[in-house]
Amino acid sequence: MNNKNPSESNQLGPEIPVKTTAVPMGLPGMNRRTVDGYVLADGTALLESERDGQGRYYGGAGMDGMYLRTPRLFTPVKKESGEIRAFREVLSAPVKTRKPPRRGGPER
Repeated sequence: MNNKNPSESNQLGPEIPVKTTAVPMGLPGMNRRTVDGYVLADGTALLESERDGQGRYYGGAGMDGMYLRTPRLFTPVKKESGEIRAFREVLSAPVKTRKPPRRGGPER
């Protein structure tokens, strides 16, 4: 069993700048409001209410104020002052490929 810290097996993707610091929610004309979070330059929405136990943000995909949570995780990149200036996606470690089973033995 692997006793490594799970966060050590993760890599970070390139920085994605923050486009806006408020996320529009709700359908236009109906219950339209702004919630705390970030919209990244690639269109991914990150909500303050959608974070894991380590403080990372779950990405959201959508449009017109409706977002679906995705399994993608993002970690903030902060300025020296502590203000968030960008995010980096947390990438899973690649799955190691297994060797194919040896042929020629009895079928089980």
